[in-house]
Amino acid sequence: MALINIDGDPWLTELDACENLSNEIQSQLAARNRENKLSREYGVLSGTVRVRLKQLGGELEQLNRKLGLISGTLTSGEAERRQRKIEALQTKMIQLQRQFTNVNPSSERTDLFQSSNSRGVTFAQDDDDDDPALIASSSSYTVADLRAQQTRILEDQNEGLEALSQVIARQKVLATQIGGEVDLHNEILDDLAQTMETTDSRMNRETRNIGTLTTQDSTWSYWIVIGLLFVAIIIAAVL
Repeated sequence: MALINIDGDPWLTELDACENLSNEIQSQLAARNRENKLSREYGVLSGTVRVRLKQLGGELEQLNRKLGLISGTLTSGEAERRQRKIEALQTKMIQLQRQFTNVNPSSERTDLFQSSNSRGVTFAQDDDDDDPALIASSSSYTVADLRAQQTRILEDQNEGLEALSQVIARQKVLATQIGGEVDLHNEILDDLAQTMETTDSRMNRETRNIGTLTTQDSTWSYWIVIGLLFVAIIIAAVL
């Protein structure tokens, strides 16, 4: 199942680049197989495929390493799907390497024989590995391509580091926001605790006031009874 790059994920962009590179290598291998093994085009295509296979291996390794770095931000299912995509590309790369290194002896002998007849030399004197012009052409192309490849790898690494930096920056902002929310909740809890203490103190004070009023009310009834008894004693003494 293909992974759709909806949010502009740099990892998925690099995955698409690896898939495109593998398809390009497949096309170049097919074009190479249609060429004579002693032709200059065959040597150039061989050098190109060799460099691009190394490039594909390096990019897949880097892609796998980046997946390990960002796996904590992905769901387990998404991380597993991405890992399967990498494994599928690695399997395809192994198949491309086998196609690149696989040599058909009968086809090679036929090409050598045809080349020797066209140049008017014997079969024993012709060898594609000993052709100086072919070696020079393939070597010069390979060195130039390797330099371009190194530049591209450095650019990819810079892009990967930049993407990782952006992820870390977003996580830092998120952590700062969470810290601010925690501080705010702590302040609210402190205010709530202080309010509860104040309310508790007021309730205790009001309870004491109610107790005092109750005590005073019961004392007034006693004084009234005593006063009435005193008046009754005076009246009885007068009479």
